[in-house]
Amino acid sequence: MWRKSVRSHIVGKVELDKARLQHDLEALAAVPRVEEEYDEFSSGYWKNLSLWNSSGEADDTMYRDIQGSAKPTAHAAKAPYLDELIHTVFDSKIVKMARARNLVDAMVIPHRDFIELNKDNDQYFRTFMVLEDNGSAFHSDDDTVIHMRPGEIWYLDAAAPHSAVNFSSDSRQALCVDFAFEGSFTEDQIFADKSFYRPDLEPEIVVRKPFTTDHRDKLVQLGGIIDNDNFKDILFLMSRVHYRYDVPAAETYEWFVEACRLADDTTLTAKAEGVRDYMIGQRALGERLVAAA
Repeated sequence: MWRKSVRSHIVGKVELDKARLQHDLEALAAVPRVEEEYDEFSSGYWKNLSLWNSSGEADDTMYRDIQGSAKPTAHAAKAPYLDELIHTVFDSKIVKMARARNLVDAMVIPHRDFIELNKDNDQYFRTFMVLEDNGSAFHSDDDTVIHMRPGEIWYLDAAAPHSAVNFSSDSRQALCVDFAFEGSFTEDQIFADKSFYRPDLEPEIVVRKPFTTDHRDKLVQLGGIIDNDNFKDILFLMSRVHYRYDVPAAETYEWFVEACRLADDTTLTAKAEGVRDYMIGQRALGERLVAAA
């Protein structure tokens, strides 16, 4: 039986049809970005387009627990190759949501998903497939940083602290497909065609510089200048550190809260603790973070 304790890893591989894929990527890139659920997780250009969701409405970007399978939206019709992949690679009967995602010169700060939902985290299974190569785009999974290559299908341990970044202005579109189960399951059950199941593939793990107490001290000392105006800027600056230095993503919030305590501002400290708890602690379905605005 598959268990959630297994870290993020490659579960499959698709040989992408570049010509058909390019049509879809261009069509999705032309769709305007709109404000969505959980925009507070990101800086820069972060776009999520619902291809399949619980309502069938294209502007509905919230993941929900649903009975049965998700419904295609108008965005799926604009991306027929990706819609076909969802049908042929995955078992479409158990797809709960499918999104096209793009991150450009931007970062999604460390956070945990599924914590506002009803099922045990063990019952959720999120996959992620990068659709275009970008050597400046990375994902983090707790204490590991990964460079995903096009066509690799990854299981993302989204209930653990994780993050994503694109340090360049080049596009990096991806397909995110979510599943949920009621009881025991094995990870190969997500595939309609088991030939796509390739758990033997080796990932590209990023080698990072050592992180020292001196680095930590310098980060915390930003409390000497932190205030309401630069609160979010410093949070996002700290969130980038774990991509270059060997330190867990969740440590970001320890430095941040400690920096606010150094500022000797109880209101600012409470605000930082609220951000930490919302991002990697607990939150309610539909709850939005206003503290970091």
